[in-house]
Amino acid sequence: MNGIGRAHAAVSVLNAIPTGIGGAVGVELWVEARVRLHEDNEVTISSQTPWGSVDPDTRLLEAVEHIARILGHNGGLEIEISSEIPPASGLKSSSAVINAVTLGIMNAMRDEPDPFKAAALSVMAAKKVGLTVTGAYDDSLATIAPGIFITDNPGMRILKTMYAGEELYAVIAVPQEKRPIYHVDTEAFMRLKPQYEIAVKQALKGDWISAMTINGILTIAATGWRGDKLRLIAKALSRPSVLAAGMSGKGPAIFAVTWDPEQVLEAWDGWECLVARLTGDES
Repeated sequence: MNGIGRAHAAVSVLNAIPTGIGGAVGVELWVEARVRLHEDNEVTISSQTPWGSVDPDTRLLEAVEHIARILGHNGGLEIEISSEIPPASGLKSSSAVINAVTLGIMNAMRDEPDPFKAAALSVMAAKKVGLTVTGAYDDSLATIAPGIFITDNPGMRILKTMYAGEELYAVIAVPQEKRPIYHVDTEAFMRLKPQYEIAVKQALKGDWISAMTINGILTIAATGWRGDKLRLIAKALSRPSVLAAGMSGKGPAIFAVTWDPEQVLEAWDGWECLVARLTGDES
């Protein structure tokens, strides 16, 4: 049996490492998973991006096999991933891939696709195999459903869902550095917990824009990436169309949210950038 699932990238509103409260909003950089169910026990994944093929993390294989078993498939999986998301850049590619595969398995098994069930399954599987530090419930929801999600990640509860209310875009600069999950110094985030709590308060009041920028600047400090990253944010925020800017995830991707992407592209002249619409508007 064959199935197809789709998910997309997301950018951070709140990094959940210091407080347990996470936040994210989706952007239209897509992942498509083509899934074939078969009777033997082998699980294989091939992944293609515009930057070349990506070798799957063995933990990802374990996660999708675990999800298949929960959904009632006890055989093997042959999975082909096509992704527009730069890997290991803080744009939630792991959450998007697992969600796309989960929806693909549901489709192959002729189950009714349920993005919220898929998001929860993906988080549980990612936690089980060590693919996530925080539980990443916010990332999982934001890569599969429209809206801006603020979540209690340890409790897997949605605390607040918002919508942008207008058509907005993320302009994303992705430096050459990569930041795999096992390279993250969580203690550096914890030292900034009081400052991150300010961002949490803003987000829970509905001001996701301010929370996004506060969070993004703090994350640059926590990861030790300053210099050119801060200059990019400052240049973006100086443009009248830019509402927020920061670092997504644990980096290295820097992004700006705007209604006029050309202003940001002009400010970031010389940087290779991606432009993608936010999924969190009500349209």
